[in-house]
Amino acid sequence: MTSQTWVGYSEHRGSMDDLIMVAARRVIDAYNARDPVALRALYAPTASTRRPGWPAEGGVDEIVASAEMDMVAFPDLHIASLLSASEGGQALTEVRITGTNTGEIALGDFGRAAAETTAGTFAATGRPMDITGVLVHEANEEGLIVAERQYWGMLEVLVQLGLFSTVPES
Repeated sequence: MTSQTWVGYSEHRGSMDDLIMVAARRVIDAYNARDPVALRALYAPTASTRRPGWPAEGGVDEIVASAEMDMVAFPDLHIASLLSASEGGQALTEVRITGTNTGEIALGDFGRAAAETTAGTFAATGRPMDITGVLVHEANEEGLIVAERQYWGMLEVLVQLGLFSTVPES
């Protein structure tokens, strides 16, 4: 896989809000390009992340590992920006995340509990996923992301994939 080359942040002339909007857009572009190398380059080495289903805060390694797991589970994963806003070096982006689960799914504690399994992975379901969520990014003066928080319904994903039923079987 060839990594995309991004225009350097130091070359960007604009406000801090402009910088974070560019950085947030590049995160989505790197996901859609299935390019973990480009994704890693967008984060400061000490960046932190929070994601649904994760037991604790992670760093850049966890961000990239999570993206790689998503790319395996959903090879056609696509993130579309629906609405973006920024203020004070933070960007909020409402996104639509779609894809078909044709690869193995890595399950965290929440996923294992909801699917009533002790397994660390689940076989591909072949089912589509279509959810909305919010990504929050914070950047430093160099335009590198220093914090990322993801908000989306983990339970909704599990229901769509058939790993959890909201209606008890009779």
